[in-house]
Amino acid sequence: MTPLRFPLPGKSPFHHYPEMKLNPAFPLIVSLGLVPIISSCGDGGADAGGDPGAGGKAGVSEPLSQGEDWPTWGRDSTRNMVGNARNLPVEVNPGEMDDETEEIDLKTAKNIRWIAKLGSQSYGNVSVAQGRVFAGTNNDSPRDKRNVVDRGNLICLDEKTGEFLWQLIAPKHAALKASDWEYVGICSSPAIEEDRVWAVTNLGEVICLDMNGLANGNDGPFKDEQKYYGAGYAGLDKARDVTVEGETRTLSDEHATLVESLTKQIEGGLEGDALKAALSRRKSTFAEGAPRIDNTYADILWIFDMRDADKGVGAFPHNVSSCSPLVHGDILYTATSNGVDWSHTNIPGESVPGLIALDKNTGKLLGKEVSGVSERVLHASWSSPAIGKVKGRDMLIWGGGDGFAYGFDPIPVRDGERGAPILRELWRYDGNPPHYRHKEDGSPIKYATFKGPNEIIGTTVIHDGLVYIVTGQDPEHGDGVGMLSCLDPSGTGDLSGKAIWTYGYGDGSGIGRAISTPVITDDGLVICAEYDGDIHCVDAKTGKPCWVHETGSRVWASTLVADGKVYLGTEDGEVVILGATREKEHLGTIELHAPIYSSAVVANDTIYLASQTHLYAIGRPR
Repeated sequence: MTPLRFPLPGKSPFHHYPEMKLNPAFPLIVSLGLVPIISSCGDGGADAGGDPGAGGKAGVSEPLSQGEDWPTWGRDSTRNMVGNARNLPVEVNPGEMDDETEEIDLKTAKNIRWIAKLGSQSYGNVSVAQGRVFAGTNNDSPRDKRNVVDRGNLICLDEKTGEFLWQLIAPKHAALKASDWEYVGICSSPAIEEDRVWAVTNLGEVICLDMNGLANGNDGPFKDEQKYYGAGYAGLDKARDVTVEGETRTLSDEHATLVESLTKQIEGGLEGDALKAALSRRKSTFAEGAPRIDNTYADILWIFDMRDADKGVGAFPHNVSSCSPLVHGDILYTATSNGVDWSHTNIPGESVPGLIALDKNTGKLLGKEVSGVSERVLHASWSSPAIGKVKGRDMLIWGGGDGFAYGFDPIPVRDGERGAPILRELWRYDGNPPHYRHKEDGSPIKYATFKGPNEIIGTTVIHDGLVYIVTGQDPEHGDGVGMLSCLDPSGTGDLSGKAIWTYGYGDGSGIGRAISTPVITDDGLVICAEYDGDIHCVDAKTGKPCWVHETGSRVWASTLVADGKVYLGTEDGEVVILGATREKEHLGTIELHAPIYSSAVVANDTIYLASQTHLYAIGRPR
């Protein structure tokens, strides 16, 4: 396998573009320990709309009544990205951004309700519910001026104003590039139900949070938030407070020991360059600890560490932990992101499940797949699970890191041979045709080559009793063959080669590699983007192509369909708007201020779209 080309610090693990300013040093205006991150068009022109937001207010707006929320990735358990909305805009002006400060002036903005500053890299898709907006990002625009080091952030904003309410700030894993790449942040789209929020952190933890943060007290059973913010869940037992020059922080055992050792050296009479070096190292190490937390931090209810071999499942996430959990009934389902190590040839956890089920109330492990996905994993199991009705019964559908789609009974059952509860496999389907896996002479085709096999990164979708999947690879591997498939999930056993239809890569036609999720419209269209920038529309029943639109840019995001329109963000920072129709209709293009790797969502007649650096709430004046 061709090894990954490691980018410079501050760049994504998936790509490297020296010309892009993805990790700037932001001049911050600090007030009461928080950075105002809101640009509101309350002072803008007639087309601005929205209310002014100054940030940091304790009150929360009432949930908006129009339309509906978007409480999980894909809107609901079927993961079909079709939103209930009306009167969504096509003409949008996001205002003028100062390239040095990244502050946005909304005086010239049109159809922008508000804009919130994110970090320097944002891959987590937005969820909206109960009057709150959640987005994953990094800590490169710190909202707590005391906590400024690299972290994974999940921020909670007020839906109406965009005001900052609270944030989860997850420490980084010591393995960094191997499992928790620098500056990538939290990639998970949270699931929200009533007053609970579930997400997967950059540390490979499944975490349950209180919707209100710590503002209404520290609810249990988890009570060690201070230690968590300083050392992560894996380091709780040995985390401790250390005081330097009158300030106390909570540090991991490793960092605390180093700070204490450096303090002894400094107080022991070091001089000159040796003293300067010791002071500098102590300062940077001490900064890795957590300051005294306040009610702008997340209230953690429980944590399940997927990496823990004893209390978790021993997962080895490859580069990042990237899955959006699915809550269905009392069960939470998530992929583990288990994959290869830094060499891209070894699989540290061949017996580790790629998909698990937890009790949503306690975090207790209820079941896991035992289909051998990790034995065959090509890169990592990053795809998010889905649940839908198949002939009247619920079925759990998931795309594995081995390139197979799987159907499971969603209720874990005890396996007599293993003596443990499992997710019982009903069927599997290879998303790669045989000629993607083997040459004519039977020899395997190398992974990460143009003609080689793919995993499933985009989410499987269920619509009208059928399953739709598309295959692809880590964008670092470039372009290559792909395939979009439509399956009848009512079958059993190995369904490979038995799809209702496939739409594969051909000479100048078909779909290439994709990390996007397909969307299926109510009038029978499947719309899906591929990594090279083409948007494909095919008939949902036959797979016959209707049209292809070339965006001219790389695409990581998934298509959103709402109000008869298709919205898709691109790496060039453009939002392409098409008609969700059988005849191609290009309605317009919105130009934002930075590359877009997240997908647009819609809630209560407002489009929420995160670029690398900002979150935009787009809608007509109310």
